[in-house]
Amino acid sequence: IYICQERQDWYRDFMREIDESPLPFVGKETIKSDVKTVADEIRKTIGLDIVERRSYPTWQEALRNFIAHADDVGILVMCSGVVGNNNHRTLDPQEFRGFALADALAPLIFINVSDIKSAQMFTLAQELAHIWLGSTALSDVPIRNGAQNATELWCNKVAAEILVPEEVFRNTFSEDASRDEEITRMSRTFKVITLVIMRLMRVLGYLSSGE
Repeated sequence: IYICQERQDWYRDFMREIDESPLPFVGKETIKSDVKTVADEIRKTIGLDIVERRSYPTWQEALRNFIAHADDVGILVMCSGVVGNNNHRTLDPQEFRGFALADALAPLIFINVSDIKSAQMFTLAQELAHIWLGSTALSDVPIRNGAQNATELWCNKVAAEILVPEEVFRNTFSEDASRDEEITRMSRTFKVITLVIMRLMRVLGYLSSGE
């Protein structure tokens, strides 16, 4: 976090020197804002196309594209799996998966690349939600039922909607296929962690809480 704060400080000073205006989307929303509306706005702001993302053959390419879109609108996205340049100090995804440092001139998102690619996709989407709230936050394992923090719950919902819009999900999901096969297929189609798919299935009535 300290290393990223130093980079953010440098970039903020640079933006001031070239007289850049504050980014209008930082801190624009609150947790009372409608989840679907905010998710749609985030996709439009960064130019994230769901159809285009589904066309990428690998998770790596989809993630790289997602990062590039966020970077293009002025969000610094840092990715690493170690502390600084020390390859002997790896970052444990069970400790944290990423964080956001909100700032009107130099918002920054860090992604722990020791995590699996599908989880990194969710982490980036979740941290984008934090930027839109204007909140600095550390994220651990996503979409856990035990997460009681209202802000984290809201950001989880926005992240899921960014990556898998409910309407698109309904049009893509097959009720005739086996649940296990469909969870795997949908996860690969949308390039997201299977937990996101299962949560949507439960919310939309395709899975019971027990299942």
